[in-house]
Amino acid sequence: MKNVDVTGFVLSGGMSKRLGEEKGLALFNGKPLITYSIDVIKPICQKIYISANNHIDLYEQSGYEVIKDTVKGVGPIGGILSCLKHSQSRFNIIISCDTPFVTTDLFSHLLESIDNHQVAVPYHDDFIEPLCAVYATNVIGEMEAFIEKENYKLYDFLMKTNLKRVNIDASLPFYDKDLFVNINTRTELKNNYG
Repeated sequence: MKNVDVTGFVLSGGMSKRLGEEKGLALFNGKPLITYSIDVIKPICQKIYISANNHIDLYEQSGYEVIKDTVKGVGPIGGILSCLKHSQSRFNIIISCDTPFVTTDLFSHLLESIDNHQVAVPYHDDFIEPLCAVYATNVIGEMEAFIEKENYKLYDFLMKTNLKRVNIDASLPFYDKDLFVNINTRTELKNNYG
């Protein structure tokens, strides 16, 4: 999908209970986790924002505007809604700050696959990755309706959208078994993957 305006949002608004520190700012191999996500989407996004609710001043030091959740306490669906409402683009990359091994090629592949779907989500090993996906802004109304009904489960929401599950497997040149590993604990921060 060439010459299409794409906005990127890095989700760093979670509670980080298991990690015990602000996840996006935690160091992984000497770099804050959030920098991995920014570096991955930078080549294909015209604009990038950080979705965060804590340590706003520290995130702003990265040079990117911070979007705070407008609906508090409802989990990732609230963060994604706030991001999409801020976007001027039809297509938007949503990437969690705790996935340091995803690649630019993955998101290029999702953008190529979305066509007229509302969401393109990676599908592997019987799992989908809703925090590592491409969302069209035309899901906003449906997402607001879900939140109004107090259903905050992203999976439930996605099952009601025009969803494209994009198979991610070893047949793809960018595939890696650690592609979707996410960092949740101090042990995982120190783990040598590969």
